[in-house]
Amino acid sequence: MIPVPIETERLVIRSFADDDIDRFTEIFTDPVVMQYISLRGYTVPDLLEMYGRRYRERGYTFWALCDRDGHVLGDVGFGTYEDSGDPELGWTLARDAWGQGYATEGARACIDALFANTKHDRIVALVDTRNERSLRTAERIGMRRVGEVDHPWHAHTLFEVRRP
Repeated sequence: MIPVPIETERLVIRSFADDDIDRFTEIFTDPVVMQYISLRGYTVPDLLEMYGRRYRERGYTFWALCDRDGHVLGDVGFGTYEDSGDPELGWTLARDAWGQGYATEGARACIDALFANTKHDRIVALVDTRNERSLRTAERIGMRRVGEVDHPWHAHTLFEVRRP
């Protein structure tokens, strides 16, 4: 199990709280933010409840990504890639948090935490091939392109990083 909070120089990655619902509703209903995110059909309360359940079951999940003052910037963490069973890294940031390195810093901290606290040897990420920002983020955090996969909405690039 990955212990939270995970802290970096500028960020705190923590479990979701009930008072996060309004902020995540704002983020997850922004059509520009969600343009490349394949998360559909969930209400924010249901989604946050599911993330809590997955953490208890799997030892990893998605968490709130916050600055040191506690302002919620987005989320970061892991689902499970159904094709292989590997942890699947992902991130979603509010538009006002773009371009400041938060996704890179938060995602890298999650990779380090997963390898330090679990027995998984591989982490994957699926990035919509049109999402240039996230493609660059995956490369900056040390992930390597391993192919392209079909996806219900649009082709995705499959990335991986392996335990050092």
